[in-house]
Amino acid sequence: MNFKSIITATAIAVSLALPAAAQELAIGRINVTVPFGEGGGSDTLVRAVAPYLTKALENEPTVLIRNEPGGGGIPSTNRFAKRAKSDGSDILALSSSIFLAKTLKSPQIDFQFDEFVPVFIAPMAPIFYVSPTTGAQATGDVEGMRGAQLVFGGGRQDSADIMTVLQFDLLGFDIKSVWGLERGGGRIGFERGEFNVDHQTTAAYVRSVQPLVDEGIAITFMTTGIIDPSGKIVRDPNFPDVPTFLELYQKVHDKPLSGPAYEAYLGLMGATITTGKSIVLPSSATREVVKAYSEAFSQVAGDPAFRDATKESLGGYQLYTGEDAQALWGTVTDLSPDAYAWLTNWYETKVGFKLPR
Repeated sequence: MNFKSIITATAIAVSLALPAAAQELAIGRINVTVPFGEGGGSDTLVRAVAPYLTKALENEPTVLIRNEPGGGGIPSTNRFAKRAKSDGSDILALSSSIFLAKTLKSPQIDFQFDEFVPVFIAPMAPIFYVSPTTGAQATGDVEGMRGAQLVFGGGRQDSADIMTVLQFDLLGFDIKSVWGLERGGGRIGFERGEFNVDHQTTAAYVRSVQPLVDEGIAITFMTTGIIDPSGKIVRDPNFPDVPTFLELYQKVHDKPLSGPAYEAYLGLMGATITTGKSIVLPSSATREVVKAYSEAFSQVAGDPAFRDATKESLGGYQLYTGEDAQALWGTVTDLSPDAYAWLTNWYETKVGFKLPR
């Protein structure tokens, strides 16, 4: 099944399960807080959602988008957690970077995960690819790469980019990381031959990396997979023939990843992928408000026009609302003391970066 077919099939499956009627919510205006500037992923998602959300609510409230950039989105999220109204007039767009900051115990974080109720979740999974100069000859060819010195370029050590270094390190590779690059810098450096390993989201992969694969300049290597609402890690539905990191780990070490390392990996995966783009209410929202939003977002997610408008930006993944969204939210938790201690030590010894203790 190709990328386009997956998107179409997912949209049809969602739409068949949807209620048709608009949902009642007794407010005239919805204030959507976006804790980032205009033009980013969260802002783009909210602006795409807005007209469909209005249509899905009975009294068609006005949607007012408020961009509050600064501090990586954390100050705005802190304010929302403390001040958002419970009547449904306030909702918040969250990004994986904020979840990761929470997982890594950023001292600026002043909220808990259970202070929010998700009504819409769009996972965003990465695809990892390597240069043929590493010795790899095919997807998942770990043995062919043995002895290769891997070089990766990323943005920040405390961003989702760390997943590339962590996974290849756990597979037993010697990987050097270069930090401080702008968005897209890793791929550009890969094309110039400065880096021999990189990752991109599905949408960026299809647009910018697939041509490199077709030309023999890049080899698709692995995915992280995604976590389903039951908490199980499954292969990326957009790349069902590509093995996940955990599959390759078991193949290399002849045993599954376990213990604090597995807990830390799972925590980072939940923060960076599962909740990639989320829209939430404050936990003080009434059951009626949560129900109205959940059903309204189900209509939005099942609208073929919305799916078509967002198929590139959201990568064609299953969109989660209602109980499934809340089940996914439950998979994103703080790390246990042992898992955080393992991760702290790994960061210091492998990346030279200190996490808050």
